[in-house]
Amino acid sequence: MFRPKLLTVLAVATLGVGATTVLQQPQPAAAKQNVHQKIPKAYRGTWHLKHSTGHLKKGLKLKIGARSFKSHFGSYQKKQLGVHIGKKTVSVFQIAKGQQVGEYNVLRKTHYKNKPALKWSFDTVTSYYVK
Repeated sequence: MFRPKLLTVLAVATLGVGATTVLQQPQPAAAKQNVHQKIPKAYRGTWHLKHSTGHLKKGLKLKIGARSFKSHFGSYQKKQLGVHIGKKTVSVFQIAKGQQVGEYNVLRKTHYKNKPALKWSFDTVTSYYVK
């Protein structure tokens, strides 16, 4: 009689621990680094769409400033803009109340038809912009 109760208690405890590791709480965006950074100068300017894997028209503009990001999907500025600077990429996302609320827009410097370009990845869409 003692053994089935012990096994039941262990099973419930194991499920409780498993549920807390699978269902993580939202993390503050500022936990890893300061997200209120400036976008590097190499990424700033007005970029024009040349090629996209999504259904986007050529010539759409992407405007990037030190503390602003404006695209056809939306715009983030000042306190809404979160920036994560990696080794070869810059990720831009929306923040509210110190937490990330939007998906990453990943920017990477590259070349498109032998011209300097910006590769922008969002969700499953990849687009190439040139100045």
